[in-house]
Amino acid sequence: MQGLILAAGRGSRLKQLTQKKPKSFNKYKDKRYIDIIINNFITNKIHKINIVVGYKKHFFQDIKCKKILNSRWQKTSIFFSLYCARKILSHNTCLVSYSDIIYKERALKILKRKKGDIVFLNNTNWKKTWKKRFKNPLRDLENFEYVKTKKGNFLTKIGGRPKSITSIKGQFSGLLKITPAGWKKVLGFIKKEKININKLDITSFFSKFVKKYQRVIKIVDYKDMWFEVDTVEDFKILNSKKNLI
Repeated sequence: MQGLILAAGRGSRLKQLTQKKPKSFNKYKDKRYIDIIINNFITNKIHKINIVVGYKKHFFQDIKCKKILNSRWQKTSIFFSLYCARKILSHNTCLVSYSDIIYKERALKILKRKKGDIVFLNNTNWKKTWKKRFKNPLRDLENFEYVKTKKGNFLTKIGGRPKSITSIKGQFSGLLKITPAGWKKVLGFIKKEKININKLDITSFFSKFVKKYQRVIKIVDYKDMWFEVDTVEDFKILNSKKNLI
């Protein structure tokens, strides 16, 4: 099993915080996000870690992980960064992490243990986080629905704006597991449906995918500390003295 960190984008909504460095080089409790994430992998005994880089790629030179270049980072979105690691995904089970999220090492432990070819980590404590980040959480929240079966809980809907908070069963955490068999299904779907992957984010792609394969993506719940840093205000909230969770 290998780790895969998607860190190619700039994070333009962070404005001055990413003018001179990648977003994952901002800090939480005096530690860079990228170091926190790498340490989470190492604590879970995952030592082969790959980082997809793009914006200010030279910052990552001293990090002892394999780098994969998304040379088209300015014209593509995060799913294309995942696609850039297709050779690794085709031969190895990977735990995949966004680079602008802060979470406890237990998140990867849960994901690592869960059986399934594609597994999404479901943030069940999303209400507390989103209420801190937004006056109107529905402005940012996405649909997240699943069906319960004897073989586990399977994702049935993701992405797009929900009509009400009560309809939301969780939120995608930016953490997922993919086996080579799962990645083969992803590639097959792209080819068969002729999907243009250049501008798709992860949820937009899997929103299309799950309409075709509703019993493929499993979900597993996570309720501990999690925070996403999309904006300058998010950065201020994360680094305030208030207890996030």
